[in-house]
Amino acid sequence: MGLCLQRGPRADRRRVRRRFTRTGVEGCGGAGYGALVSTLPNLRIGIADTLVRAPARPAEITNTCALCSDGVTRSLFEVDGALIVECTSCGLVRQDTRPLAAAAIYDSDYYATDNPKGGYANYFLDSDVNRRTFRDRIQAIERRYGRRGRLLDVGCALGDFLLEAKASGWDVEGVEVSSFAAQRARDRGLRVTAGRLEDLDLPAASFDAITLYDSVEHLTDPVATLAAVRRLLVPGGIVHLVTPNVGGLQARLLGRLWYHYKPGEHLFYFAPQTLRAALEAAGLRWEGWQRSASYLTFTYCFNRMRYYAPAPFAALEWLGRMLRFGPYSFKIPVGEMEAWATRTTTDR
Repeated sequence: MGLCLQRGPRADRRRVRRRFTRTGVEGCGGAGYGALVSTLPNLRIGIADTLVRAPARPAEITNTCALCSDGVTRSLFEVDGALIVECTSCGLVRQDTRPLAAAAIYDSDYYATDNPKGGYANYFLDSDVNRRTFRDRIQAIERRYGRRGRLLDVGCALGDFLLEAKASGWDVEGVEVSSFAAQRARDRGLRVTAGRLEDLDLPAASFDAITLYDSVEHLTDPVATLAAVRRLLVPGGIVHLVTPNVGGLQARLLGRLWYHYKPGEHLFYFAPQTLRAALEAAGLRWEGWQRSASYLTFTYCFNRMRYYAPAPFAALEWLGRMLRFGPYSFKIPVGEMEAWATRTTTDR
């Protein structure tokens, strides 16, 4: 882009180094770090390489962190009209505005939308390829847990994962905030309750495995929901989560253009260390994490990439349908992580 970036003042470099280390951006030492990172608070790179001047010093906002209860956050940038902030104490990243009610977001349009950055392109048409991903996940749970039992999926959508787990021999149940999705899942013969997990009167210690796939980032109170997860697990039970990784390479390179910044839909953005802190705050034992990959079709990828370049990727999406290569799928990392946790065999 022919852009020359200069070193900032020494004090600014120290401030930025502390900020990026806190969110997990490390290993960028040397002159390149000073030349590039020291200018990041002063520049925002937008679509089509547009440079927009931002405040030299991020504003500090008084608010309460859902993870550590600290009262000060630092503004990072604005995405789609919402401010993305970082807790100055624990590093948890979140949107700063109050979310809409779930019913206003997760209606029928959410599951088949033309918005390249909202909801699902078409949950119904993508069901087969989604189930390939879910088949891998239930097999991973079985390898770790060693046996089948009762499984609860939190944020189960229309139930594709539950169908795969049921086919594998699990006794399955789901919870879903969307009344529309919960009803469609029930229409498929699944036991699914509409509502928030922490508001439901389910028996304690009644599930061997609980999953949260692309769910924890949507929660209004993640620690409260994870505490409910712990209560419902049998001692020794397993938790498997998948969520966008704000500390990952994609997020660090793309900044505010990272696809997973979806204010209103995604309320929290976890890195491995903040996800671990949330699980441990809920009384669960952290077992580790790894990069996550999912099966995607060419059609889906072209549809989602319209967010960055509408005309070219709309043309590719059309071409994929015409030449019939669009439905072919492949497994690829999509900027997410998967993590494992357990309930200890003795209460804390």
